[in-house]
Amino acid sequence: MSSRKKVPPVIPVVGGGGGDASREDQLREWEENQRRLREQAAQAQPAAVPVPTVAPAVLPAQQASASVPAAAPVVEPAVNVRVAAGYLPMPEFTEPDSSDPGERLEFYARGIHAVQYAARANHERAEQQRLIGLGLRLRAVKEEELHKTAGFNTFGELTEARFNIKKHQANNIIRVLGVAQALEDITTQELKERPLRVLVPILDTHGVEAVRQTWLEASRHGNVTDTALREAANFLGYAPPKELPAVTETEKKQPAAARVSESLRAVERIRALAERDPARARREAEQLESAVRELLEELSGNLG
Repeated sequence: MSSRKKVPPVIPVVGGGGGDASREDQLREWEENQRRLREQAAQAQPAAVPVPTVAPAVLPAQQASASVPAAAPVVEPAVNVRVAAGYLPMPEFTEPDSSDPGERLEFYARGIHAVQYAARANHERAEQQRLIGLGLRLRAVKEEELHKTAGFNTFGELTEARFNIKKHQANNIIRVLGVAQALEDITTQELKERPLRVLVPILDTHGVEAVRQTWLEASRHGNVTDTALREAANFLGYAPPKELPAVTETEKKQPAAARVSESLRAVERIRALAERDPARARREAEQLESAVRELLEELSGNLG
């Protein structure tokens, strides 16, 4: 049998328990181990021994053209393959040294977990890079107003017709592009557009480092959600202060009951519900918060 026999390194499995290390720590440790193994393998390879070549005999017919300089050989251009940091090489298939069926099963089981781990990690990194790649290109198309070249009246018409991306979605991707680029080299997790919206005002006001600190603080507690990012921003002092809506002169003259808007009535209804069913009230409050946040983002995108 021609396959090499070797014992692969122990590979961390997400969700497998054992330790308090986060998923990011497991992934970074795995990448570092793989890098060291590749360097050791490269150093262990013997230097290639040059093979002497024998010049072929020159035929008489070739002697006549010996004085004519030969054309330069055509060199194929090198393919520029960029391997982004954070991708894991798929573990190589090897066979165990042991002939015991139980040990062979355990050996192959570790390899299956390793393949699943690498596949999940690479999928998350690919989705992260997809968001950045889309953002860069959509921003260029919008800034150069290339929808006019294609015969569309607006940027949104172009993105929906050509790429099946609605206008507000395209604008939101462009808005979070800077945040995604700020996080690209500190996390290999998938970066979803909606949670990153929380970090946009932080980037605009406090800069890249504040965005990184907020992400790292939120990631300490597990999955990074928009709620976790908002709480981390509040904790670090990066969250913008809440502004109360100004009361107009007309509203001041109205009775307080008449000034209550429909949105405030919904809040009061949920508050009353909390006295009877706190769990249900919390779910409805979260749904309302999510719907309002999405509506605000869509309105901002339509104005952009």
